[in-house]
Amino acid sequence: MSKRLVLLFCALFVFAAVVPAFAAVQNVKVSGDILARYILRNDFDLLKGNGATGEDQINALNTVTRLRVDADLTDNVSTVIRLINERDWTVAGAATTDIDLDLAYVTMKEFLYSPLTLAIGRQELHFGNDMIIGDGVGSPDPDAVSGAVGTNQDTNYTEAAGYTNGVNGDLAYRKAFDAIRATFNYDPLVVDIVYARLQHGTVFGAESNDMINLWGMNAGYKFTDKWNTMAEGYVWSKDNSAIRHVGIDKSDTVTTVGARISTNPTSKVNLQQEMAWQGGKKISPAAAPTVNRERSAWASQSIAMVTPGWKYNPTIGMIYSYFSGDADRNSVGATAGKKYHAWDPMFENQTSGHIINALYSSSNTHNINARLTMSPIEDIVLQYDYVYLLMAKASARTGTADLNDYDGTGNSFKADKKSLGQEFDANMLYNYTEDVQFGLLAGWFWPARTYSKTNGVDQRTTATEMIASCNVKF
Repeated sequence: MSKRLVLLFCALFVFAAVVPAFAAVQNVKVSGDILARYILRNDFDLLKGNGATGEDQINALNTVTRLRVDADLTDNVSTVIRLINERDWTVAGAATTDIDLDLAYVTMKEFLYSPLTLAIGRQELHFGNDMIIGDGVGSPDPDAVSGAVGTNQDTNYTEAAGYTNGVNGDLAYRKAFDAIRATFNYDPLVVDIVYARLQHGTVFGAESNDMINLWGMNAGYKFTDKWNTMAEGYVWSKDNSAIRHVGIDKSDTVTTVGARISTNPTSKVNLQQEMAWQGGKKISPAAAPTVNRERSAWASQSIAMVTPGWKYNPTIGMIYSYFSGDADRNSVGATAGKKYHAWDPMFENQTSGHIINALYSSSNTHNINARLTMSPIEDIVLQYDYVYLLMAKASARTGTADLNDYDGTGNSFKADKKSLGQEFDANMLYNYTEDVQFGLLAGWFWPARTYSKTNGVDQRTTATEMIASCNVKF
C-alpha cells in the first residue's frame, strides 16, 4: 500500500511541475488567541506525601499564545502559518520563551482537476471522532505503546517545554502533523489520502532510517436519508523503524482498519458506532526473551446523545470505549504469548475524564463515560462527567507494570484485578462576549483496589485538579 501511495504523490508532483500556474496575494487575514490558566493538581502520582518530586502538588499559572496568518492567493491557492508559545509564568529561558512553528502549509484547490484539493506542510488532521487520527505531537514510548503519539503521552511535555517539571503536557495545544493530504471530493463521497512523517532521528548517515511514517486513507459518505446518516471507513499504517535494536532488524508496524457510522433516528437522538482492528508486528525491548509478536487488537466506541428539549436545554449522553489489552504488553516475561493484543493508541485525540486522560493511554481499558450538558442561564454552559475505568485485560503479575502517562513512572498493579478507578468532572464555561470566554474545571479521580502497595506506600490516593481559564480570540 505504501509503495502505491508514493507513486500517487510522485505523479501529482510531476503533473504540477508541467502545468503552468500563477498566484498572487488577494487577501490576508490575521487571527489568534491568548489562553491564560491557573492549574492546580494534587497527587497525580496517586501517592500521598511520598511521590515523585513536584507531583504531590502542581501549582502553576500558564499562558498559551497563538498567532495565525491566512493568505488567499489567486488560482485557488492559500497558505496558513501559525506561531505558538506555551509556558508557565516566571519560567524564562530559551526553551520556554521561544516562538515555535505550529502550522505551516499550503492548500491548492482544484489541483489538476476540480475534485482534488492538495494540502502540503505542517497541518492538523482530524478524522471522525479522533479515535485514531487527531494529535501528531510527541515521540514514541516503545516499551509502553510502541510509538503511539498522542495528547496523553509524556513526551508531548517536552514539545511544550514551557511547562514546569515536564508535566501538564496533556494540556498542550500542539496537534499538527508534517503531512501531505490529498482530498478527492465527489460529493457526497469524500476520500482523503495522507502521508505524514512523525519522527526522523538521524537525517544523514548510516542510521538515517530511524523514523516513524504514517500512511492512510479515509473515505466518508453522507447519505441523503432523513436520519442524516454518515458513514466512513479507513485504513492507517504506521511504520516505526526508530526502535530497531541489535538482534532484530525489523520495524514495529501497526495497520489499523476500521469504520464509523453516525445517525439521527429522531431530531433529538444521535447514535454513533466505531470499530477498528489492528494488525502488524510488535517489536519488544532488546532485553526481552520474545522480540517479535503478531499484533491482533480491537477497539470499539459507542456513543448515544439525547437532547430531549427540556428546560435548560440539557443533553444526556453515554460514551463507551473499549481498547483491547495484553497481560504482558511489554513482552518481558513468560506470560508474553505469540499474539500481542494491546491496542496501540496511534494518534488519538480524545478525552473521557481529564485526570484519566493525563494518567492513562487509550490501551487495555474499558472507559464508561456518562455525561450531562446544560445551560441554566444564557451564556453559561455546564458539563458534568462521571467516568468508570477498568482494564480490559488484568495484569499477569503483581508489581510495577504499565507506565503512568503523566510522568513515565510505573504503576503497581495487583495480578488478576481490573478496576482502575472512577472520576467525576464538573466544567463551567461562561461566554462573556463573542470573543472572551471564562472557564472553571474541577475533577476528582478515586483509584480502585487494583493498585498494590509500592515500597510500603499505598498507591490509592485521590487525585484532584482545578483549572481556571480565560480565553480571548481575535
